[in-house]
Amino acid sequence: MEGVPWSLAGKAVASYVLRRPWCASFELTHNCNARCHHCHRGEHVAESLATPQKLLEVCRELRPLVAIMSGGEPLLRPDLLEIVRTLKAGCAPLRAFLNTNGALLTHARFDELVGAGVDEVLVSLDYPDERHDGFREIPGLFGRIRALLAGLPARERRRVVLTTVLHAENFREALAVARLALDWGVNANFSAYTPLRTNDASLLIAGDDVPVFGEVVEELIAFKRGHGNVLTSDWVLRQMVRFFGNGGRLGRCRAGERMVVVNPDGTLSPCGLLVRDYRTHGELKREFTDHNECAACYTSTRGNSERPARYIFGDHIGYLRRRAED
Repeated sequence: MEGVPWSLAGKAVASYVLRRPWCASFELTHNCNARCHHCHRGEHVAESLATPQKLLEVCRELRPLVAIMSGGEPLLRPDLLEIVRTLKAGCAPLRAFLNTNGALLTHARFDELVGAGVDEVLVSLDYPDERHDGFREIPGLFGRIRALLAGLPARERRRVVLTTVLHAENFREALAVARLALDWGVNANFSAYTPLRTNDASLLIAGDDVPVFGEVVEELIAFKRGHGNVLTSDWVLRQMVRFFGNGGRLGRCRAGERMVVVNPDGTLSPCGLLVRDYRTHGELKREFTDHNECAACYTSTRGNSERPARYIFGDHIGYLRRRAED
C-alpha cells in the first residue's frame, strides 16, 4: 500500500505483542512558564536533569514508536535540540513530537526543531480566541500563536497540531477549534480533562452536559470526515463521552505498558499524573502496571495507545497516507 512503511508496521506489531510502549513521553522538565487552570505545573521546581545520552539509554530500553518531548515546558531546556538529535539518531522512533504552549516558539526555533528531527509540533490551545490567554495566564499568547502559524509555509504548517483539553468550560468550543485549525492550515487533536492534576472536579463535564458533549463529539467526527484535519480517533472521541458519563472514570488504565513517562532525571513513571521513580521498564510493569486499578483519566495519550488494534492500524494507515500526499 503506497505511503505505508511496512517495516514500521512490523515494529508496531512487535511492540503490541511484547507489551512495549507505543508512546514514551519525555518530560524534559517539570518547570513551566504558564499557570494553566487545568494543570498543577507553573511553580518553580528544583530538579535533576538527565543528559541527552542518559535519555538515549532509556529510549533504547523502551523502543517506543512515538517519542514526545514534553514537560512542563520543554522549550525551557537549553539542550533540547541535542536531545532531539540524539534520540532520533540513536533510538529511531517512528515519530518525534514536541508538546509546547507556544510562548517561547519562534520561526527560527521551529526551523531548528524540524532540522533536529521533530516531526510534529503540538501547540496547546484551550479556546479559539483570546480567552486562551487568561486560561494559560500568558498575556498575548493567542496572538503569538496565530502570528507564528501565519508566518510558516503551508507545508510546514501541516506539522503543527493544536491540542485542546476538553472540560466543562470549553467543550462547546471544540468544533470552533477544529474550524480555526482548518483556517490556519494545521491539524487538531483533543483530550479529556482529569482532576488528577488539580483535584478540581468542577471542570469535569457532568450531568446534563454529557449528552450535549456527545452531540459535540458527533459533530467533530462529521467535520473530520469532511476535512481530515482532526487527528483524534473516532474511538477515542466516543470513549471521552463514556469517561465523562461515568463521572470521570473509564476502565483499567494500561499505563506503563502502552504508554510511559520518562521523568526529567531519566527515571520512569507510568504517566504524568502518577509520578514515580522506577529505574527500568520491567520494574515499572511489575511494581505498577500489573497491579494498577486507576481509571481516573482519559488523556489523549491514554486513549490513543489503548485503542483496539483495528483502530490503531486503521487510523495510522490513514494518517500516513495523508502525510504522503502533503
